[in-house]
Amino acid sequence: MSTLSMFTDGKQFGVSRQYYSGLKSRDHVSENVRRMRQIQRKCKEREAASNQPVRPMWKSEKYKDVSSKIKTDIIEKEPLPPRPCSADFLRAHSRSGPPVKGVRSHTPVISPPEDKLTVPRAQSAADVRLTRNNINFVKLNGICAKHAKIPRCPSVNALDELREKNESEMQNYHRGEVPKYLRSRQKKWKQEEEERIANTPDPALPPGHKVLPEEERKQTLALLKQNENELLRQLRALPLCMDTVRVRNKRLELEGKLAEVEEAVKIFARPKVFVKVD
Repeated sequence: MSTLSMFTDGKQFGVSRQYYSGLKSRDHVSENVRRMRQIQRKCKEREAASNQPVRPMWKSEKYKDVSSKIKTDIIEKEPLPPRPCSADFLRAHSRSGPPVKGVRSHTPVISPPEDKLTVPRAQSAADVRLTRNNINFVKLNGICAKHAKIPRCPSVNALDELREKNESEMQNYHRGEVPKYLRSRQKKWKQEEEERIANTPDPALPPGHKVLPEEERKQTLALLKQNENELLRQLRALPLCMDTVRVRNKRLELEGKLAEVEEAVKIFARPKVFVKVD
């Protein structure tokens, strides 16, 4: 008798093959079904022994006087009259959705005359023969895939050339021109606006005065500065060591004129100078 070697905790045991051949496999599926049936049988016996009535469903007292619409529609409603025999047939366009307004449901089909037909008219359904071209679509798709051109991504140089071309086209693009009558009208509007601004009275203008023109103001300011420089030159030319009455009076006179000229320079240096009207 042959034996099998088993190792457990460092010990060797010999088990005969006859021991394993004597064991039978268990049918767990059958045992589970048998166990489920036993549980069902016990549950039914327990329910039959209790003899308790079935509890009704809960219903709110608020709707106890409300009648059932299903009962009214199904039980109390009168049955429909019997349909004729033609009702067993399928109506035209019954599966194509709701009818479209303005379209007749029964449009007569006008068949072409016999002399216009390229194929003789069939007398029955058995005479109809469908023509099918035996095309090998697998081979045709393979040929098309072989000769198809694969689009390639454009190179950097091609992209640069395309961008330069677009920029040159935008630069050389001939835009619309303003018509001549509009240009003349715009020029006239501009002149009228300038005249209106020039003739508008200054809110800071005091009564009885007028604004000195810009050219006169600049000329007067230049003359005042020249006079100021001349007075400064004369004041520097006076002797400092001699303090006589004549020199003292001359110095006082020059300083008074210089103060008047400096005050006039401050006035005419403003952007607007108001002059009293005589």
